[in-house]
Amino acid sequence: MTEETAEQDPDILGASFEGKRVVIGLGNPFMKDDGVGILAAKELRHRDLGVGVLVYEYQTLELSLLWQFRGASRVIVVDALRSGVTPGTVSMFAITPREGPVLDLPSLHALQLYDMFDLANQAGMLPCPVTIVGVEPKDCSLGEGLTDDVAAAVPKAVELVIEGLRLPQQSDEAEGEAATRKSAASTEGGCLHS
Repeated sequence: MTEETAEQDPDILGASFEGKRVVIGLGNPFMKDDGVGILAAKELRHRDLGVGVLVYEYQTLELSLLWQFRGASRVIVVDALRSGVTPGTVSMFAITPREGPVLDLPSLHALQLYDMFDLANQAGMLPCPVTIVGVEPKDCSLGEGLTDDVAAAVPKAVELVIEGLRLPQQSDEAEGEAATRKSAASTEGGCLHS
C-alpha cells in the first residue's frame, strides 16, 4: 500500500496510525446491508485520498484495537447505522467526549461503537476527531449484496468521507458541536456489530 492511495488491504494490527487520517469501513458482507461500510472502503481505495490516509475494511471494531488510534490525526468510520430514518439515508456524526466519568456502560463484550470511542477519549487514547458516516440499513438478514436503497447511498457515503478527510483540524471542534447527536440514533450501531 502506498500512502497516496490505498489499493491493498493493509494489516490493521501491525499499522502505525501516527499522524495519519484513518478510515475504517465496518460491516459484515454476509449480512446484506450491514456490508455497506466494507463496500464504501473498497470504493475509497480507488480514489486519490492524498498522503497519510489509511483505509481499512473490518468486520468488528474491537476494544483491543483502539490503542492503535492514539496517534491518528483523524478517524472516520463508515457503518450501517440504525436510526429509524428512511433506508439509504446517509448521516454524519462527530463523536465528542461525554461529560463526566463513564459509569453506566454495558458489558465490555457488548459495547456500542459510541461507547468504545468514548472510553478511548476518557482514557486519553484518542485525542483526534472521530466521525461516523452512517447509512440507514433496510435488510441485515443473512445474504450477500446490498438492497437497492443502500447501494444507491454508497457514493454519497464515500463523498462524505472524502469531505471529512479534507476538513482542517481547527474546524473539528466546531464541526463536532454542530454534528454531534448523542441520541439513540447515533449510538445504536450497525446491524450486528459495533
